Amino acid sequence: MCPIYLWHDIIYLPNEHFCYIPLSNIRGFLWIFLNIYGIPVISLSLIYLRITIFIRKNSKNQTTAIKRRQARDLNALRRKGLNCPNRQWIEESLNKSFIPGAAVVVVNATHVIYEEAFGYHSLIPSHFIDMDKSIFTLASISKTLIAVAVMQLVEQKRVDLDMDINQYLSESGYRIFHPQYPSHSITLRQLLSHSASIAVNENTQISLYKTGDTAFEQSTLADTLFTLLNSNTSNWLPEAPGSVSFYSNEGSSLAALVVQRVTNISFDRYVKDRILKPLNIDVSQVGVRLADFQNREELVKHYAYAPNTSNLNDWLEIMPQLNIIPLLDSFPTWLYIPFFGFSAYPAGLFRMSASSLSKFLRMFINKGFPILSARSILEIKTIVGAGLIPDYIQNTSNDAEGIPSLFFGLSWYWATLSDGRRYIGHSGSLPGSRHLMLVNEKSTLGVIVLSNGDSNGPGNRTFEVYKTLENIHLRLFECFETLI
Repeated sequence: MCPIYLWHDIIYLPNEHFCYIPLSNIRGFLWIFLNIYGIPVISLSLIYLRITIFIRKNSKNQTTAIKRRQARDLNALRRKGLNCPNRQWIEESLNKSFIPGAAVVVVNATHVIYEEAFGYHSLIPSHFIDMDKSIFTLASISKTLIAVAVMQLVEQKRVDLDMDINQYLSESGYRIFHPQYPSHSITLRQLLSHSASIAVNENTQISLYKTGDTAFEQSTLADTLFTLLNSNTSNWLPEAPGSVSFYSNEGSSLAALVVQRVTNISFDRYVKDRILKPLNIDVSQVGVRLADFQNREELVKHYAYAPNTSNLNDWLEIMPQLNIIPLLDSFPTWLYIPFFGFSAYPAGLFRMSASSLSKFLRMFINKGFPILSARSILEIKTIVGAGLIPDYIQNTSNDAEGIPSLFFGLSWYWATLSDGRRYIGHSGSLPGSRHLMLVNEKSTLGVIVLSNGDSNGPGNRTFEVYKTLENIHLRLFECFETLI
């Protein structure tokens, strides 16, 4: 028999397989249905709503509490006589180097220890840097993502660091090889350590900069690299791959193309899905194209300081396609550099906030967890060639200028700074952007400084701007290492 309980009555139906309700008992059935299903669902919805409101409110309170705790820690360290920078010192350092705005973060393996925003996200209209919302173009810090992506494929045994990359590129009827050394394989290890003898000249690289997303409309990553690295071009050093070191944006992007071909996923999508999402980074706030962002006002604007008219003229001569304009008719003034892109984007065009980048850096300090093994992080940190691969010439790349004693692992490099200590990380430099991200040798502390200052334009201010970022790093390392 099939019983249905209806309010005060029990009705027995003769069919033991199917139950139907007499129309006379519909009201009773609806009342029971409401009690069994409706009220619990409504109650659970209200509970969920209350919990959501509480979490959001508590999150804001927690953020405020964290900032207060950071301020207390910093003041306590200063009282102990430690060399901890205050806000005024950092602001003055940035102003002296004509850096409009910056985001500064200090992290260990699990927490943000200190974070603070300085100066302007935008000069006109006037908006201040926001740690969570201000999205910077990372420039060459983007290269650190390439190494992580490659090592994920190494762990999956889908690529080998020392195999010829052509077996992964799968380009029918076409190989990438050094025209003077055709029998020498070009490997991922060489590409990631800048020792593949690839040397695209700076003027060619600058010519690839296009305003907006035009570069992506004109050429793909693969087309650009196969054109530049054709064996008939002069974009190669007269040395065998693996024998010398020369900083190469195109070599790094070629490693990213390998990831793209092996996974059959565009490299930017791969980074979002396989690297950033597992780190709880909001990938809607990460991208390479302007079209990737719903609110472009969150993109930090790029500026360069121009003391005189000749400085502006030099910019216009070197990069006429960027449509750089002065903010004032008189000098000195700031130059506004419109947003631009380039199709060989993996080496320098990822965009994200300082807060998002800090989660990525914490992963590195935490030995790769949860996206890489500790063994892979060790591989990234191991200097290729044991430091015996010589520089072809003194590196003239703006990303490396002013940084002494560079030794490359896989994309990440070791640098000995002015305090005589070794750090690992990467700098970043594009017109209107200058950054530095470093981890101490013990891998207990990391510092990030992202800025919209310029060190690329005429006047060779590279060293001055870099030293400002380095000095901020050193003061923060000196201060916060006492807490570790």
